[in-house]
Amino acid sequence: TSGYPITDIYKDENNNQVIEMALAGFTKEDIVIEVKENKISISYRSEPWNGDDRPPRRIAKRSFDRTFVDYNNKFNLSESKASFENGLLQIIVPLRDEVKPRVISIQ
Repeated sequence: TSGYPITDIYKDENNNQVIEMALAGFTKEDIVIEVKENKISISYRSEPWNGDDRPPRRIAKRSFDRTFVDYNNKFNLSESKASFENGLLQIIVPLRDEVKPRVISIQ
């Protein structure tokens, strides 16, 4: 389960870091996204089955905790935006203003 859930990380056309997770069977209320220091953590904790209802869906909804670290302090984690649609969680993490590419005009 070390690769669970399936995750893709890439840069978009604006140099933002994009984290995408395949989370079929989840709702946005199930998922917790936490930013602390230079880390962003995404997690879900499943409820233990008490035997009263139908058994939990073990394949589609297992507990997980994934943490991504910004070692070079390039990203503005507190300005991250998250969306969840059709089982795909997408988190867009913008670059910090001071590290964004810029053009210097010649005087």
